[in-house]
Amino acid sequence: MKDKASTALWRLMGFRRRMPRGDVSPGRRASDREPVRGWRPALAVALAIALLDWGTKAAVAASVELEGFREVIAGRVAFWHVRNEAMILGLYGDLSLGTRKAIAIVAAGVAVLVILQIIGRGHRLPGAQRTYASVFVGVVLGGMLGNLGERVIHWGVTDFLSFYWAPYWLPPGNVADIALFLSIPMAVPVIVFEMMGRARRASFAPSSAPLPQR
Repeated sequence: MKDKASTALWRLMGFRRRMPRGDVSPGRRASDREPVRGWRPALAVALAIALLDWGTKAAVAASVELEGFREVIAGRVAFWHVRNEAMILGLYGDLSLGTRKAIAIVAAGVAVLVILQIIGRGHRLPGAQRTYASVFVGVVLGGMLGNLGERVIHWGVTDFLSFYWAPYWLPPGNVADIALFLSIPMAVPVIVFEMMGRARRASFAPSSAPLPQR
């Protein structure tokens, strides 16, 4: 058990097997001996998004009173300062605070597992696809950090960015919300890249068919 935990920790830190395994085809796992560097661009993107989110929230909180509404681009964009104690877009607002916290913890746990899987497998992708996967992880992680970082302090999230969709102003959001929404369509190419990678590795696998008899 201790060896398995140690191996899992080293793999999360980016280290891979240095010796080939005889029971696994080289085409599938040869890149496992490469270091994982996907955390570097992912963390850079995540930190940039989180800092932008926290900075804009602080600026709006200091300049627009709570429940205040101020049009920035007439008829298009407005700062609508609200405190959202529900989930994103007000979801599950009718549930108790304890239940909402439990949902947030489960959702964050699932997201972390997905992120670890993408980073752990991303080193097998070609260069451009690997970079895209790292940026995708950074966008998701940045959106999570933006909102969860504020929820840790006082649970509620500062929403302020509202767009006009005739004849209504849409419920306000924030930079972290935008990042999380953008990550949804961004996930499609990542899935396609993984499927392409599986097909490519399978093509290198040695055939298990019996040799023809003479």
